Amino acid sequence: MASVCSANTIKDCGIDMTVPFERLSSVNRTRQFLIDLMDPKATPRVPKVVRQQARALLRHYPSSYEMEIACENEELLTEKHPMTFRVFKKDF
Repeated sequence: MASVCSANTIKDCGIDMTVPFERLSSVNRTRQFLIDLMDPKATPRVPKVVRQQARALLRHYPSSYEMEIACENEELLTEKHPMTFRVFKKDF
């Protein structure tokens, strides 16, 4: 049975906090990983079904442009509501 970590015990579970720019970077690197999976030259010997799954996932995955817009919208929101928690941040 899998253990469930509460907010009070998150460090006990070995999970570190993720800062906003790390989250944005992860989204961008994941997009590139999926793109590479679709390219036989970049990732030889990847099964066709994996390439098809990568293509299907990318169909609804946010583009870099959409992530920039999300960062800008989030920045505007946090300026108006200082208690809002930032999920993404484009500045390092």
